[in-house]
Formats: sequence, structure tokens, C-alpha cells
Amino acid sequence: MMKMEAVLIKAKSISSAWSQLIYEIYQKGELHKPDYKSTTKRVHATIYIEDVNNNQVNQAVPFGENLITKYKEELTEEYADWYISLPEDDKRKFDYCYAKQLFRYGKAAYDTLNTNVANMRPGSRRHVGVLWENEVHIPKFEDQPCWIAYKVELLDEKQVRLYILYRSWDAFGGFPANIPAIVEGFKKVFREQNLPYEISSLIATGWDTHIYEADLQAVEKIFRTNELCPLCRCITPKHSFIQTTRGRACPDCKKKM
Repeated sequence: MMKMEAVLIKAKSISSAWSQLIYEIYQKGELHKPDYKSTTKRVHATIYIEDVNNNQVNQAVPFGENLITKYKEELTEEYADWYISLPEDDKRKFDYCYAKQLFRYGKAAYDTLNTNVANMRPGSRRHVGVLWENEVHIPKFEDQPCWIAYKVELLDEKQVRLYILYRSWDAFGGFPANIPAIVEGFKKVFREQNLPYEISSLIATGWDTHIYEADLQAVEKIFRTNELCPLCRCITPKHSFIQTTRGRACPDCKKKM
């Protein structure tokens, strides 16, 4: 049995975090065969992102920004209201809906996200929401929520750190869409409640953070023609690096010098 790797990634941006994560999984990941999916390469990952607002999408992400924009629109209270209004047999309903879990959580329809945000105070570690429901999800064989919990921490009068926890996390195709969408969903709640908060940083943990076998060829292709910038640690085309007094740098890092 292969050893399960645990990786800690520190990144300046979402783009850099994703770049480093798929590189780490591709290089070090344990081969794993889930009970109902194809083989994956996986690690246990904790990712610290310093700035979640800028440089969100890397050029090597396997889909366009239109999909990310659409996903951001679905992680809102309005989407939760629309989803809940659908009849139970409506084909647009699916096994779990993060907006519903965030904004209309549980049998009592208690609005945990809005309540958590409205009652934050500096130093408190109690503003936690759980998206996993044992009585609903344990009996199911598949299609349980991957994102299972969050915590919001008010660091001072304005700066917020967001924590998110995944039981299972698709690093290649899921991460690039869901992290920007989660950030935007929380920022929208701040705006709608007229709160001055800003998300200064994010820490995400994935117990089983993986690349599916079907995506490994795409990842291999990325690293044939790209590599991580030594400065920002973002995936960058090899031909675009520029020699500087600090060594090789991607064009964006060169502009900031």
C-alpha cells in the first residue's frame, strides 16, 4: 500500500494555489480506487491562499471563465430560493445543492450563513456551518456533498479569514470553479448585510484531494509545455519566462518588479 501524502501549500493567489496543487498531486499522489469511481491520484491537502480576490483563474484551467461566472451566480440566496421552489420531481433538482445547504440549512430551515455573518465578532471561533447531514447522506451510496463545512473568522474589525473543508475534492476540474464561487458567495452576503468585511485569506483542507484518472493525461500535457514560475508559483508556458536579476520570472512577475 502506498503512503498517503500530506501536502501544505502556501499561495499568493487562487491561480497559484491550483497550479501548485495539481503539480503536487501529479508528482506525489497516491493511486487510489474508490468504491464507485475510476482510479484517482490523491493527497491530503491543506492550502493557504493569501489573496483570494486577484488572479483567480490560471490560463491552464480546463474550462473558460464563463463557467466560473455561472457557478458564482448559483452560490447565492436567490438561487437557493429558486431551487427550493421547484417541485420535488423537477429534473433540474439534483442530489445536493450548496446554495440550499448554505442558506436554508437543515429541517428547521435555519439560515446559518446569514446568521453566522451577522453575529461575527473578532476572536470568536464559533462561526461554523456544516453542510453534511448524517441522516440524509450516510445511507446514500454516492452523490453526497463534497464540501462539508466552513468557518468564518473575523480577525479584526474588517478582515475575515474563511476556512473550508472537503471530504472529497476534485483538484483539476472542481477547485478552479468552486473556490472563486465560494469566495464570491460570502462576499455577496457581506454586501447585502451592509457589512464592511473583506476576505483577506482562505484556508482550505481536503481529506481526499484528487485528480481523476481521466484527467491525468490533460495534466501531463500541461506540464510538458508549462512549469511553475519560481516566484509566484503559477503554471506558466515555458517559452514565456524572462531572465531577471532575481532569476527566471513569468511575465506577470516581471511587470511587478
